[in-house]
Amino acid sequence: MTKNRELTVDQKLAREAQSLVAMAFRNGPIEDVHAGMDCPTCSGRPEYSHIPQDEMKRIMKYAVDKLYALLWIREHCPDVYGHVVQAGNLYTHGWDLPERSREEIELLARFAERFGGATPASPATGKSKPTSSVSRKG
Repeated sequence: MTKNRELTVDQKLAREAQSLVAMAFRNGPIEDVHAGMDCPTCSGRPEYSHIPQDEMKRIMKYAVDKLYALLWIREHCPDVYGHVVQAGNLYTHGWDLPERSREEIELLARFAERFGGATPASPATGKSKPTSSVSRKG
């Protein structure tokens, strides 16, 4: 991927991402954790776990189930999907657009490349790079 070109945020994808996050995370079990009072002893102290393992599992299970449903609708009912994204965006007014998109895309591309996947299109150019073989140490 080209590293010196500025990434332009795709507004449609940004709104879709915000909508998916709102529907998969914000309006799920994480909201229950967020809605509670801060712990006066450990609040703001990163060395303490603020979400117990069973709660984290519940949050992730909810997110996977919700994202699966959303992706299923996108795949099988594309005419409905746009309306679903619009509904999810009702919760995202005032949210920031993606800021680290280039870094995230490049990280995921390197991750995929390590496992023999094709490198996706460059976020700067939109053109795919040829897949390169990556040797694994081990």
